[in-house]
Amino acid sequence: MRKLGFAAVAILAAVFLILSASAGPEETVFPPTPEPAPAGREMRPTPAPTAEPGTTVIDHVHSPGVCPDFYFPKGDKLLEIWMPNIKDADEAILMYDGQVYMIDCGDERAANRGAILLKQLGIEKIDILFNTHLHHDHINGLEITDDTAKVGEVRICFSPDLTESGLRLLRTTQERNIPLKEYRDGDEYTMGDGEVKLLFLKNNETYLDMNNQSAQTLVTYGERSILFMADMEQAGQNAMIRRIGTDLLKCDIVKYPHHAKSDMSTPFFKAMEAKLAIVTSVEGRGDAGQVALTKRKLPAVYTSVKGKFTHLVTNGKYWLVEQVPAQ
Repeated sequence: MRKLGFAAVAILAAVFLILSASAGPEETVFPPTPEPAPAGREMRPTPAPTAEPGTTVIDHVHSPGVCPDFYFPKGDKLLEIWMPNIKDADEAILMYDGQVYMIDCGDERAANRGAILLKQLGIEKIDILFNTHLHHDHINGLEITDDTAKVGEVRICFSPDLTESGLRLLRTTQERNIPLKEYRDGDEYTMGDGEVKLLFLKNNETYLDMNNQSAQTLVTYGERSILFMADMEQAGQNAMIRRIGTDLLKCDIVKYPHHAKSDMSTPFFKAMEAKLAIVTSVEGRGDAGQVALTKRKLPAVYTSVKGKFTHLVTNGKYWLVEQVPAQ
């Protein structure tokens, strides 16, 4: 076979360029890679959830294979609840319809981890921070929290002079010009369009200590609910049932009281009818509450998992529970 001379090669190259230009722009073979969705917020363009009939809590922490393709329909308004990787402290971030609330803000160590979560979520302002009681592991993280996301106001249900942490809270709010306001037993707050409701239940019996008077927060959205129990133990649980009965205690999910250090009152536990517990502790420590959860066969999600945040989200019909890697 004869080799082409240099001149022939040049002519062929020119012809190829002319034909390529006349063919128009080249087609894109592969679509551009989309920007990654924020953790826990992916919306799939499909028409309806794939949960089994009767299922209300999709627990992807314990059972990722159950309803693995579950999703919320695009356009649903979602209530999101996030908890940082913490133990022996309480901090929860609630997001709905453009508003952000917090229930407690931990101590300094918890708040540092909460700051990582706030930054990951892109939160720059907290509309209201509710404090359940004035112990260090629920409020001493205020300064760090406010440094990360400006706190619009703090709501308390005890006089700040009852504890050293309360006095510190008072100084911090005064120095930073954060409004400090009161809330009481039976008060109700809403978020966004008003569909998400926070009902506060608080014992005021003087024979009870502060843990057993700590405020309970029943958060409801549509048919779904979660009860944040702060640090209220059996004495307070029994007192609350005597005072208000059991109807207001029903919930899908319970933030287990006092980091699961002790078992719950049986009447209170049964009244909740909870399907899942969230425990602000590390699994396997052997505390009385952890043992009791196993005996009572209530699945528990522990927030103290290295490198992960606990995420609960609902559209008012279903809960999705997962643990999302920290970025």
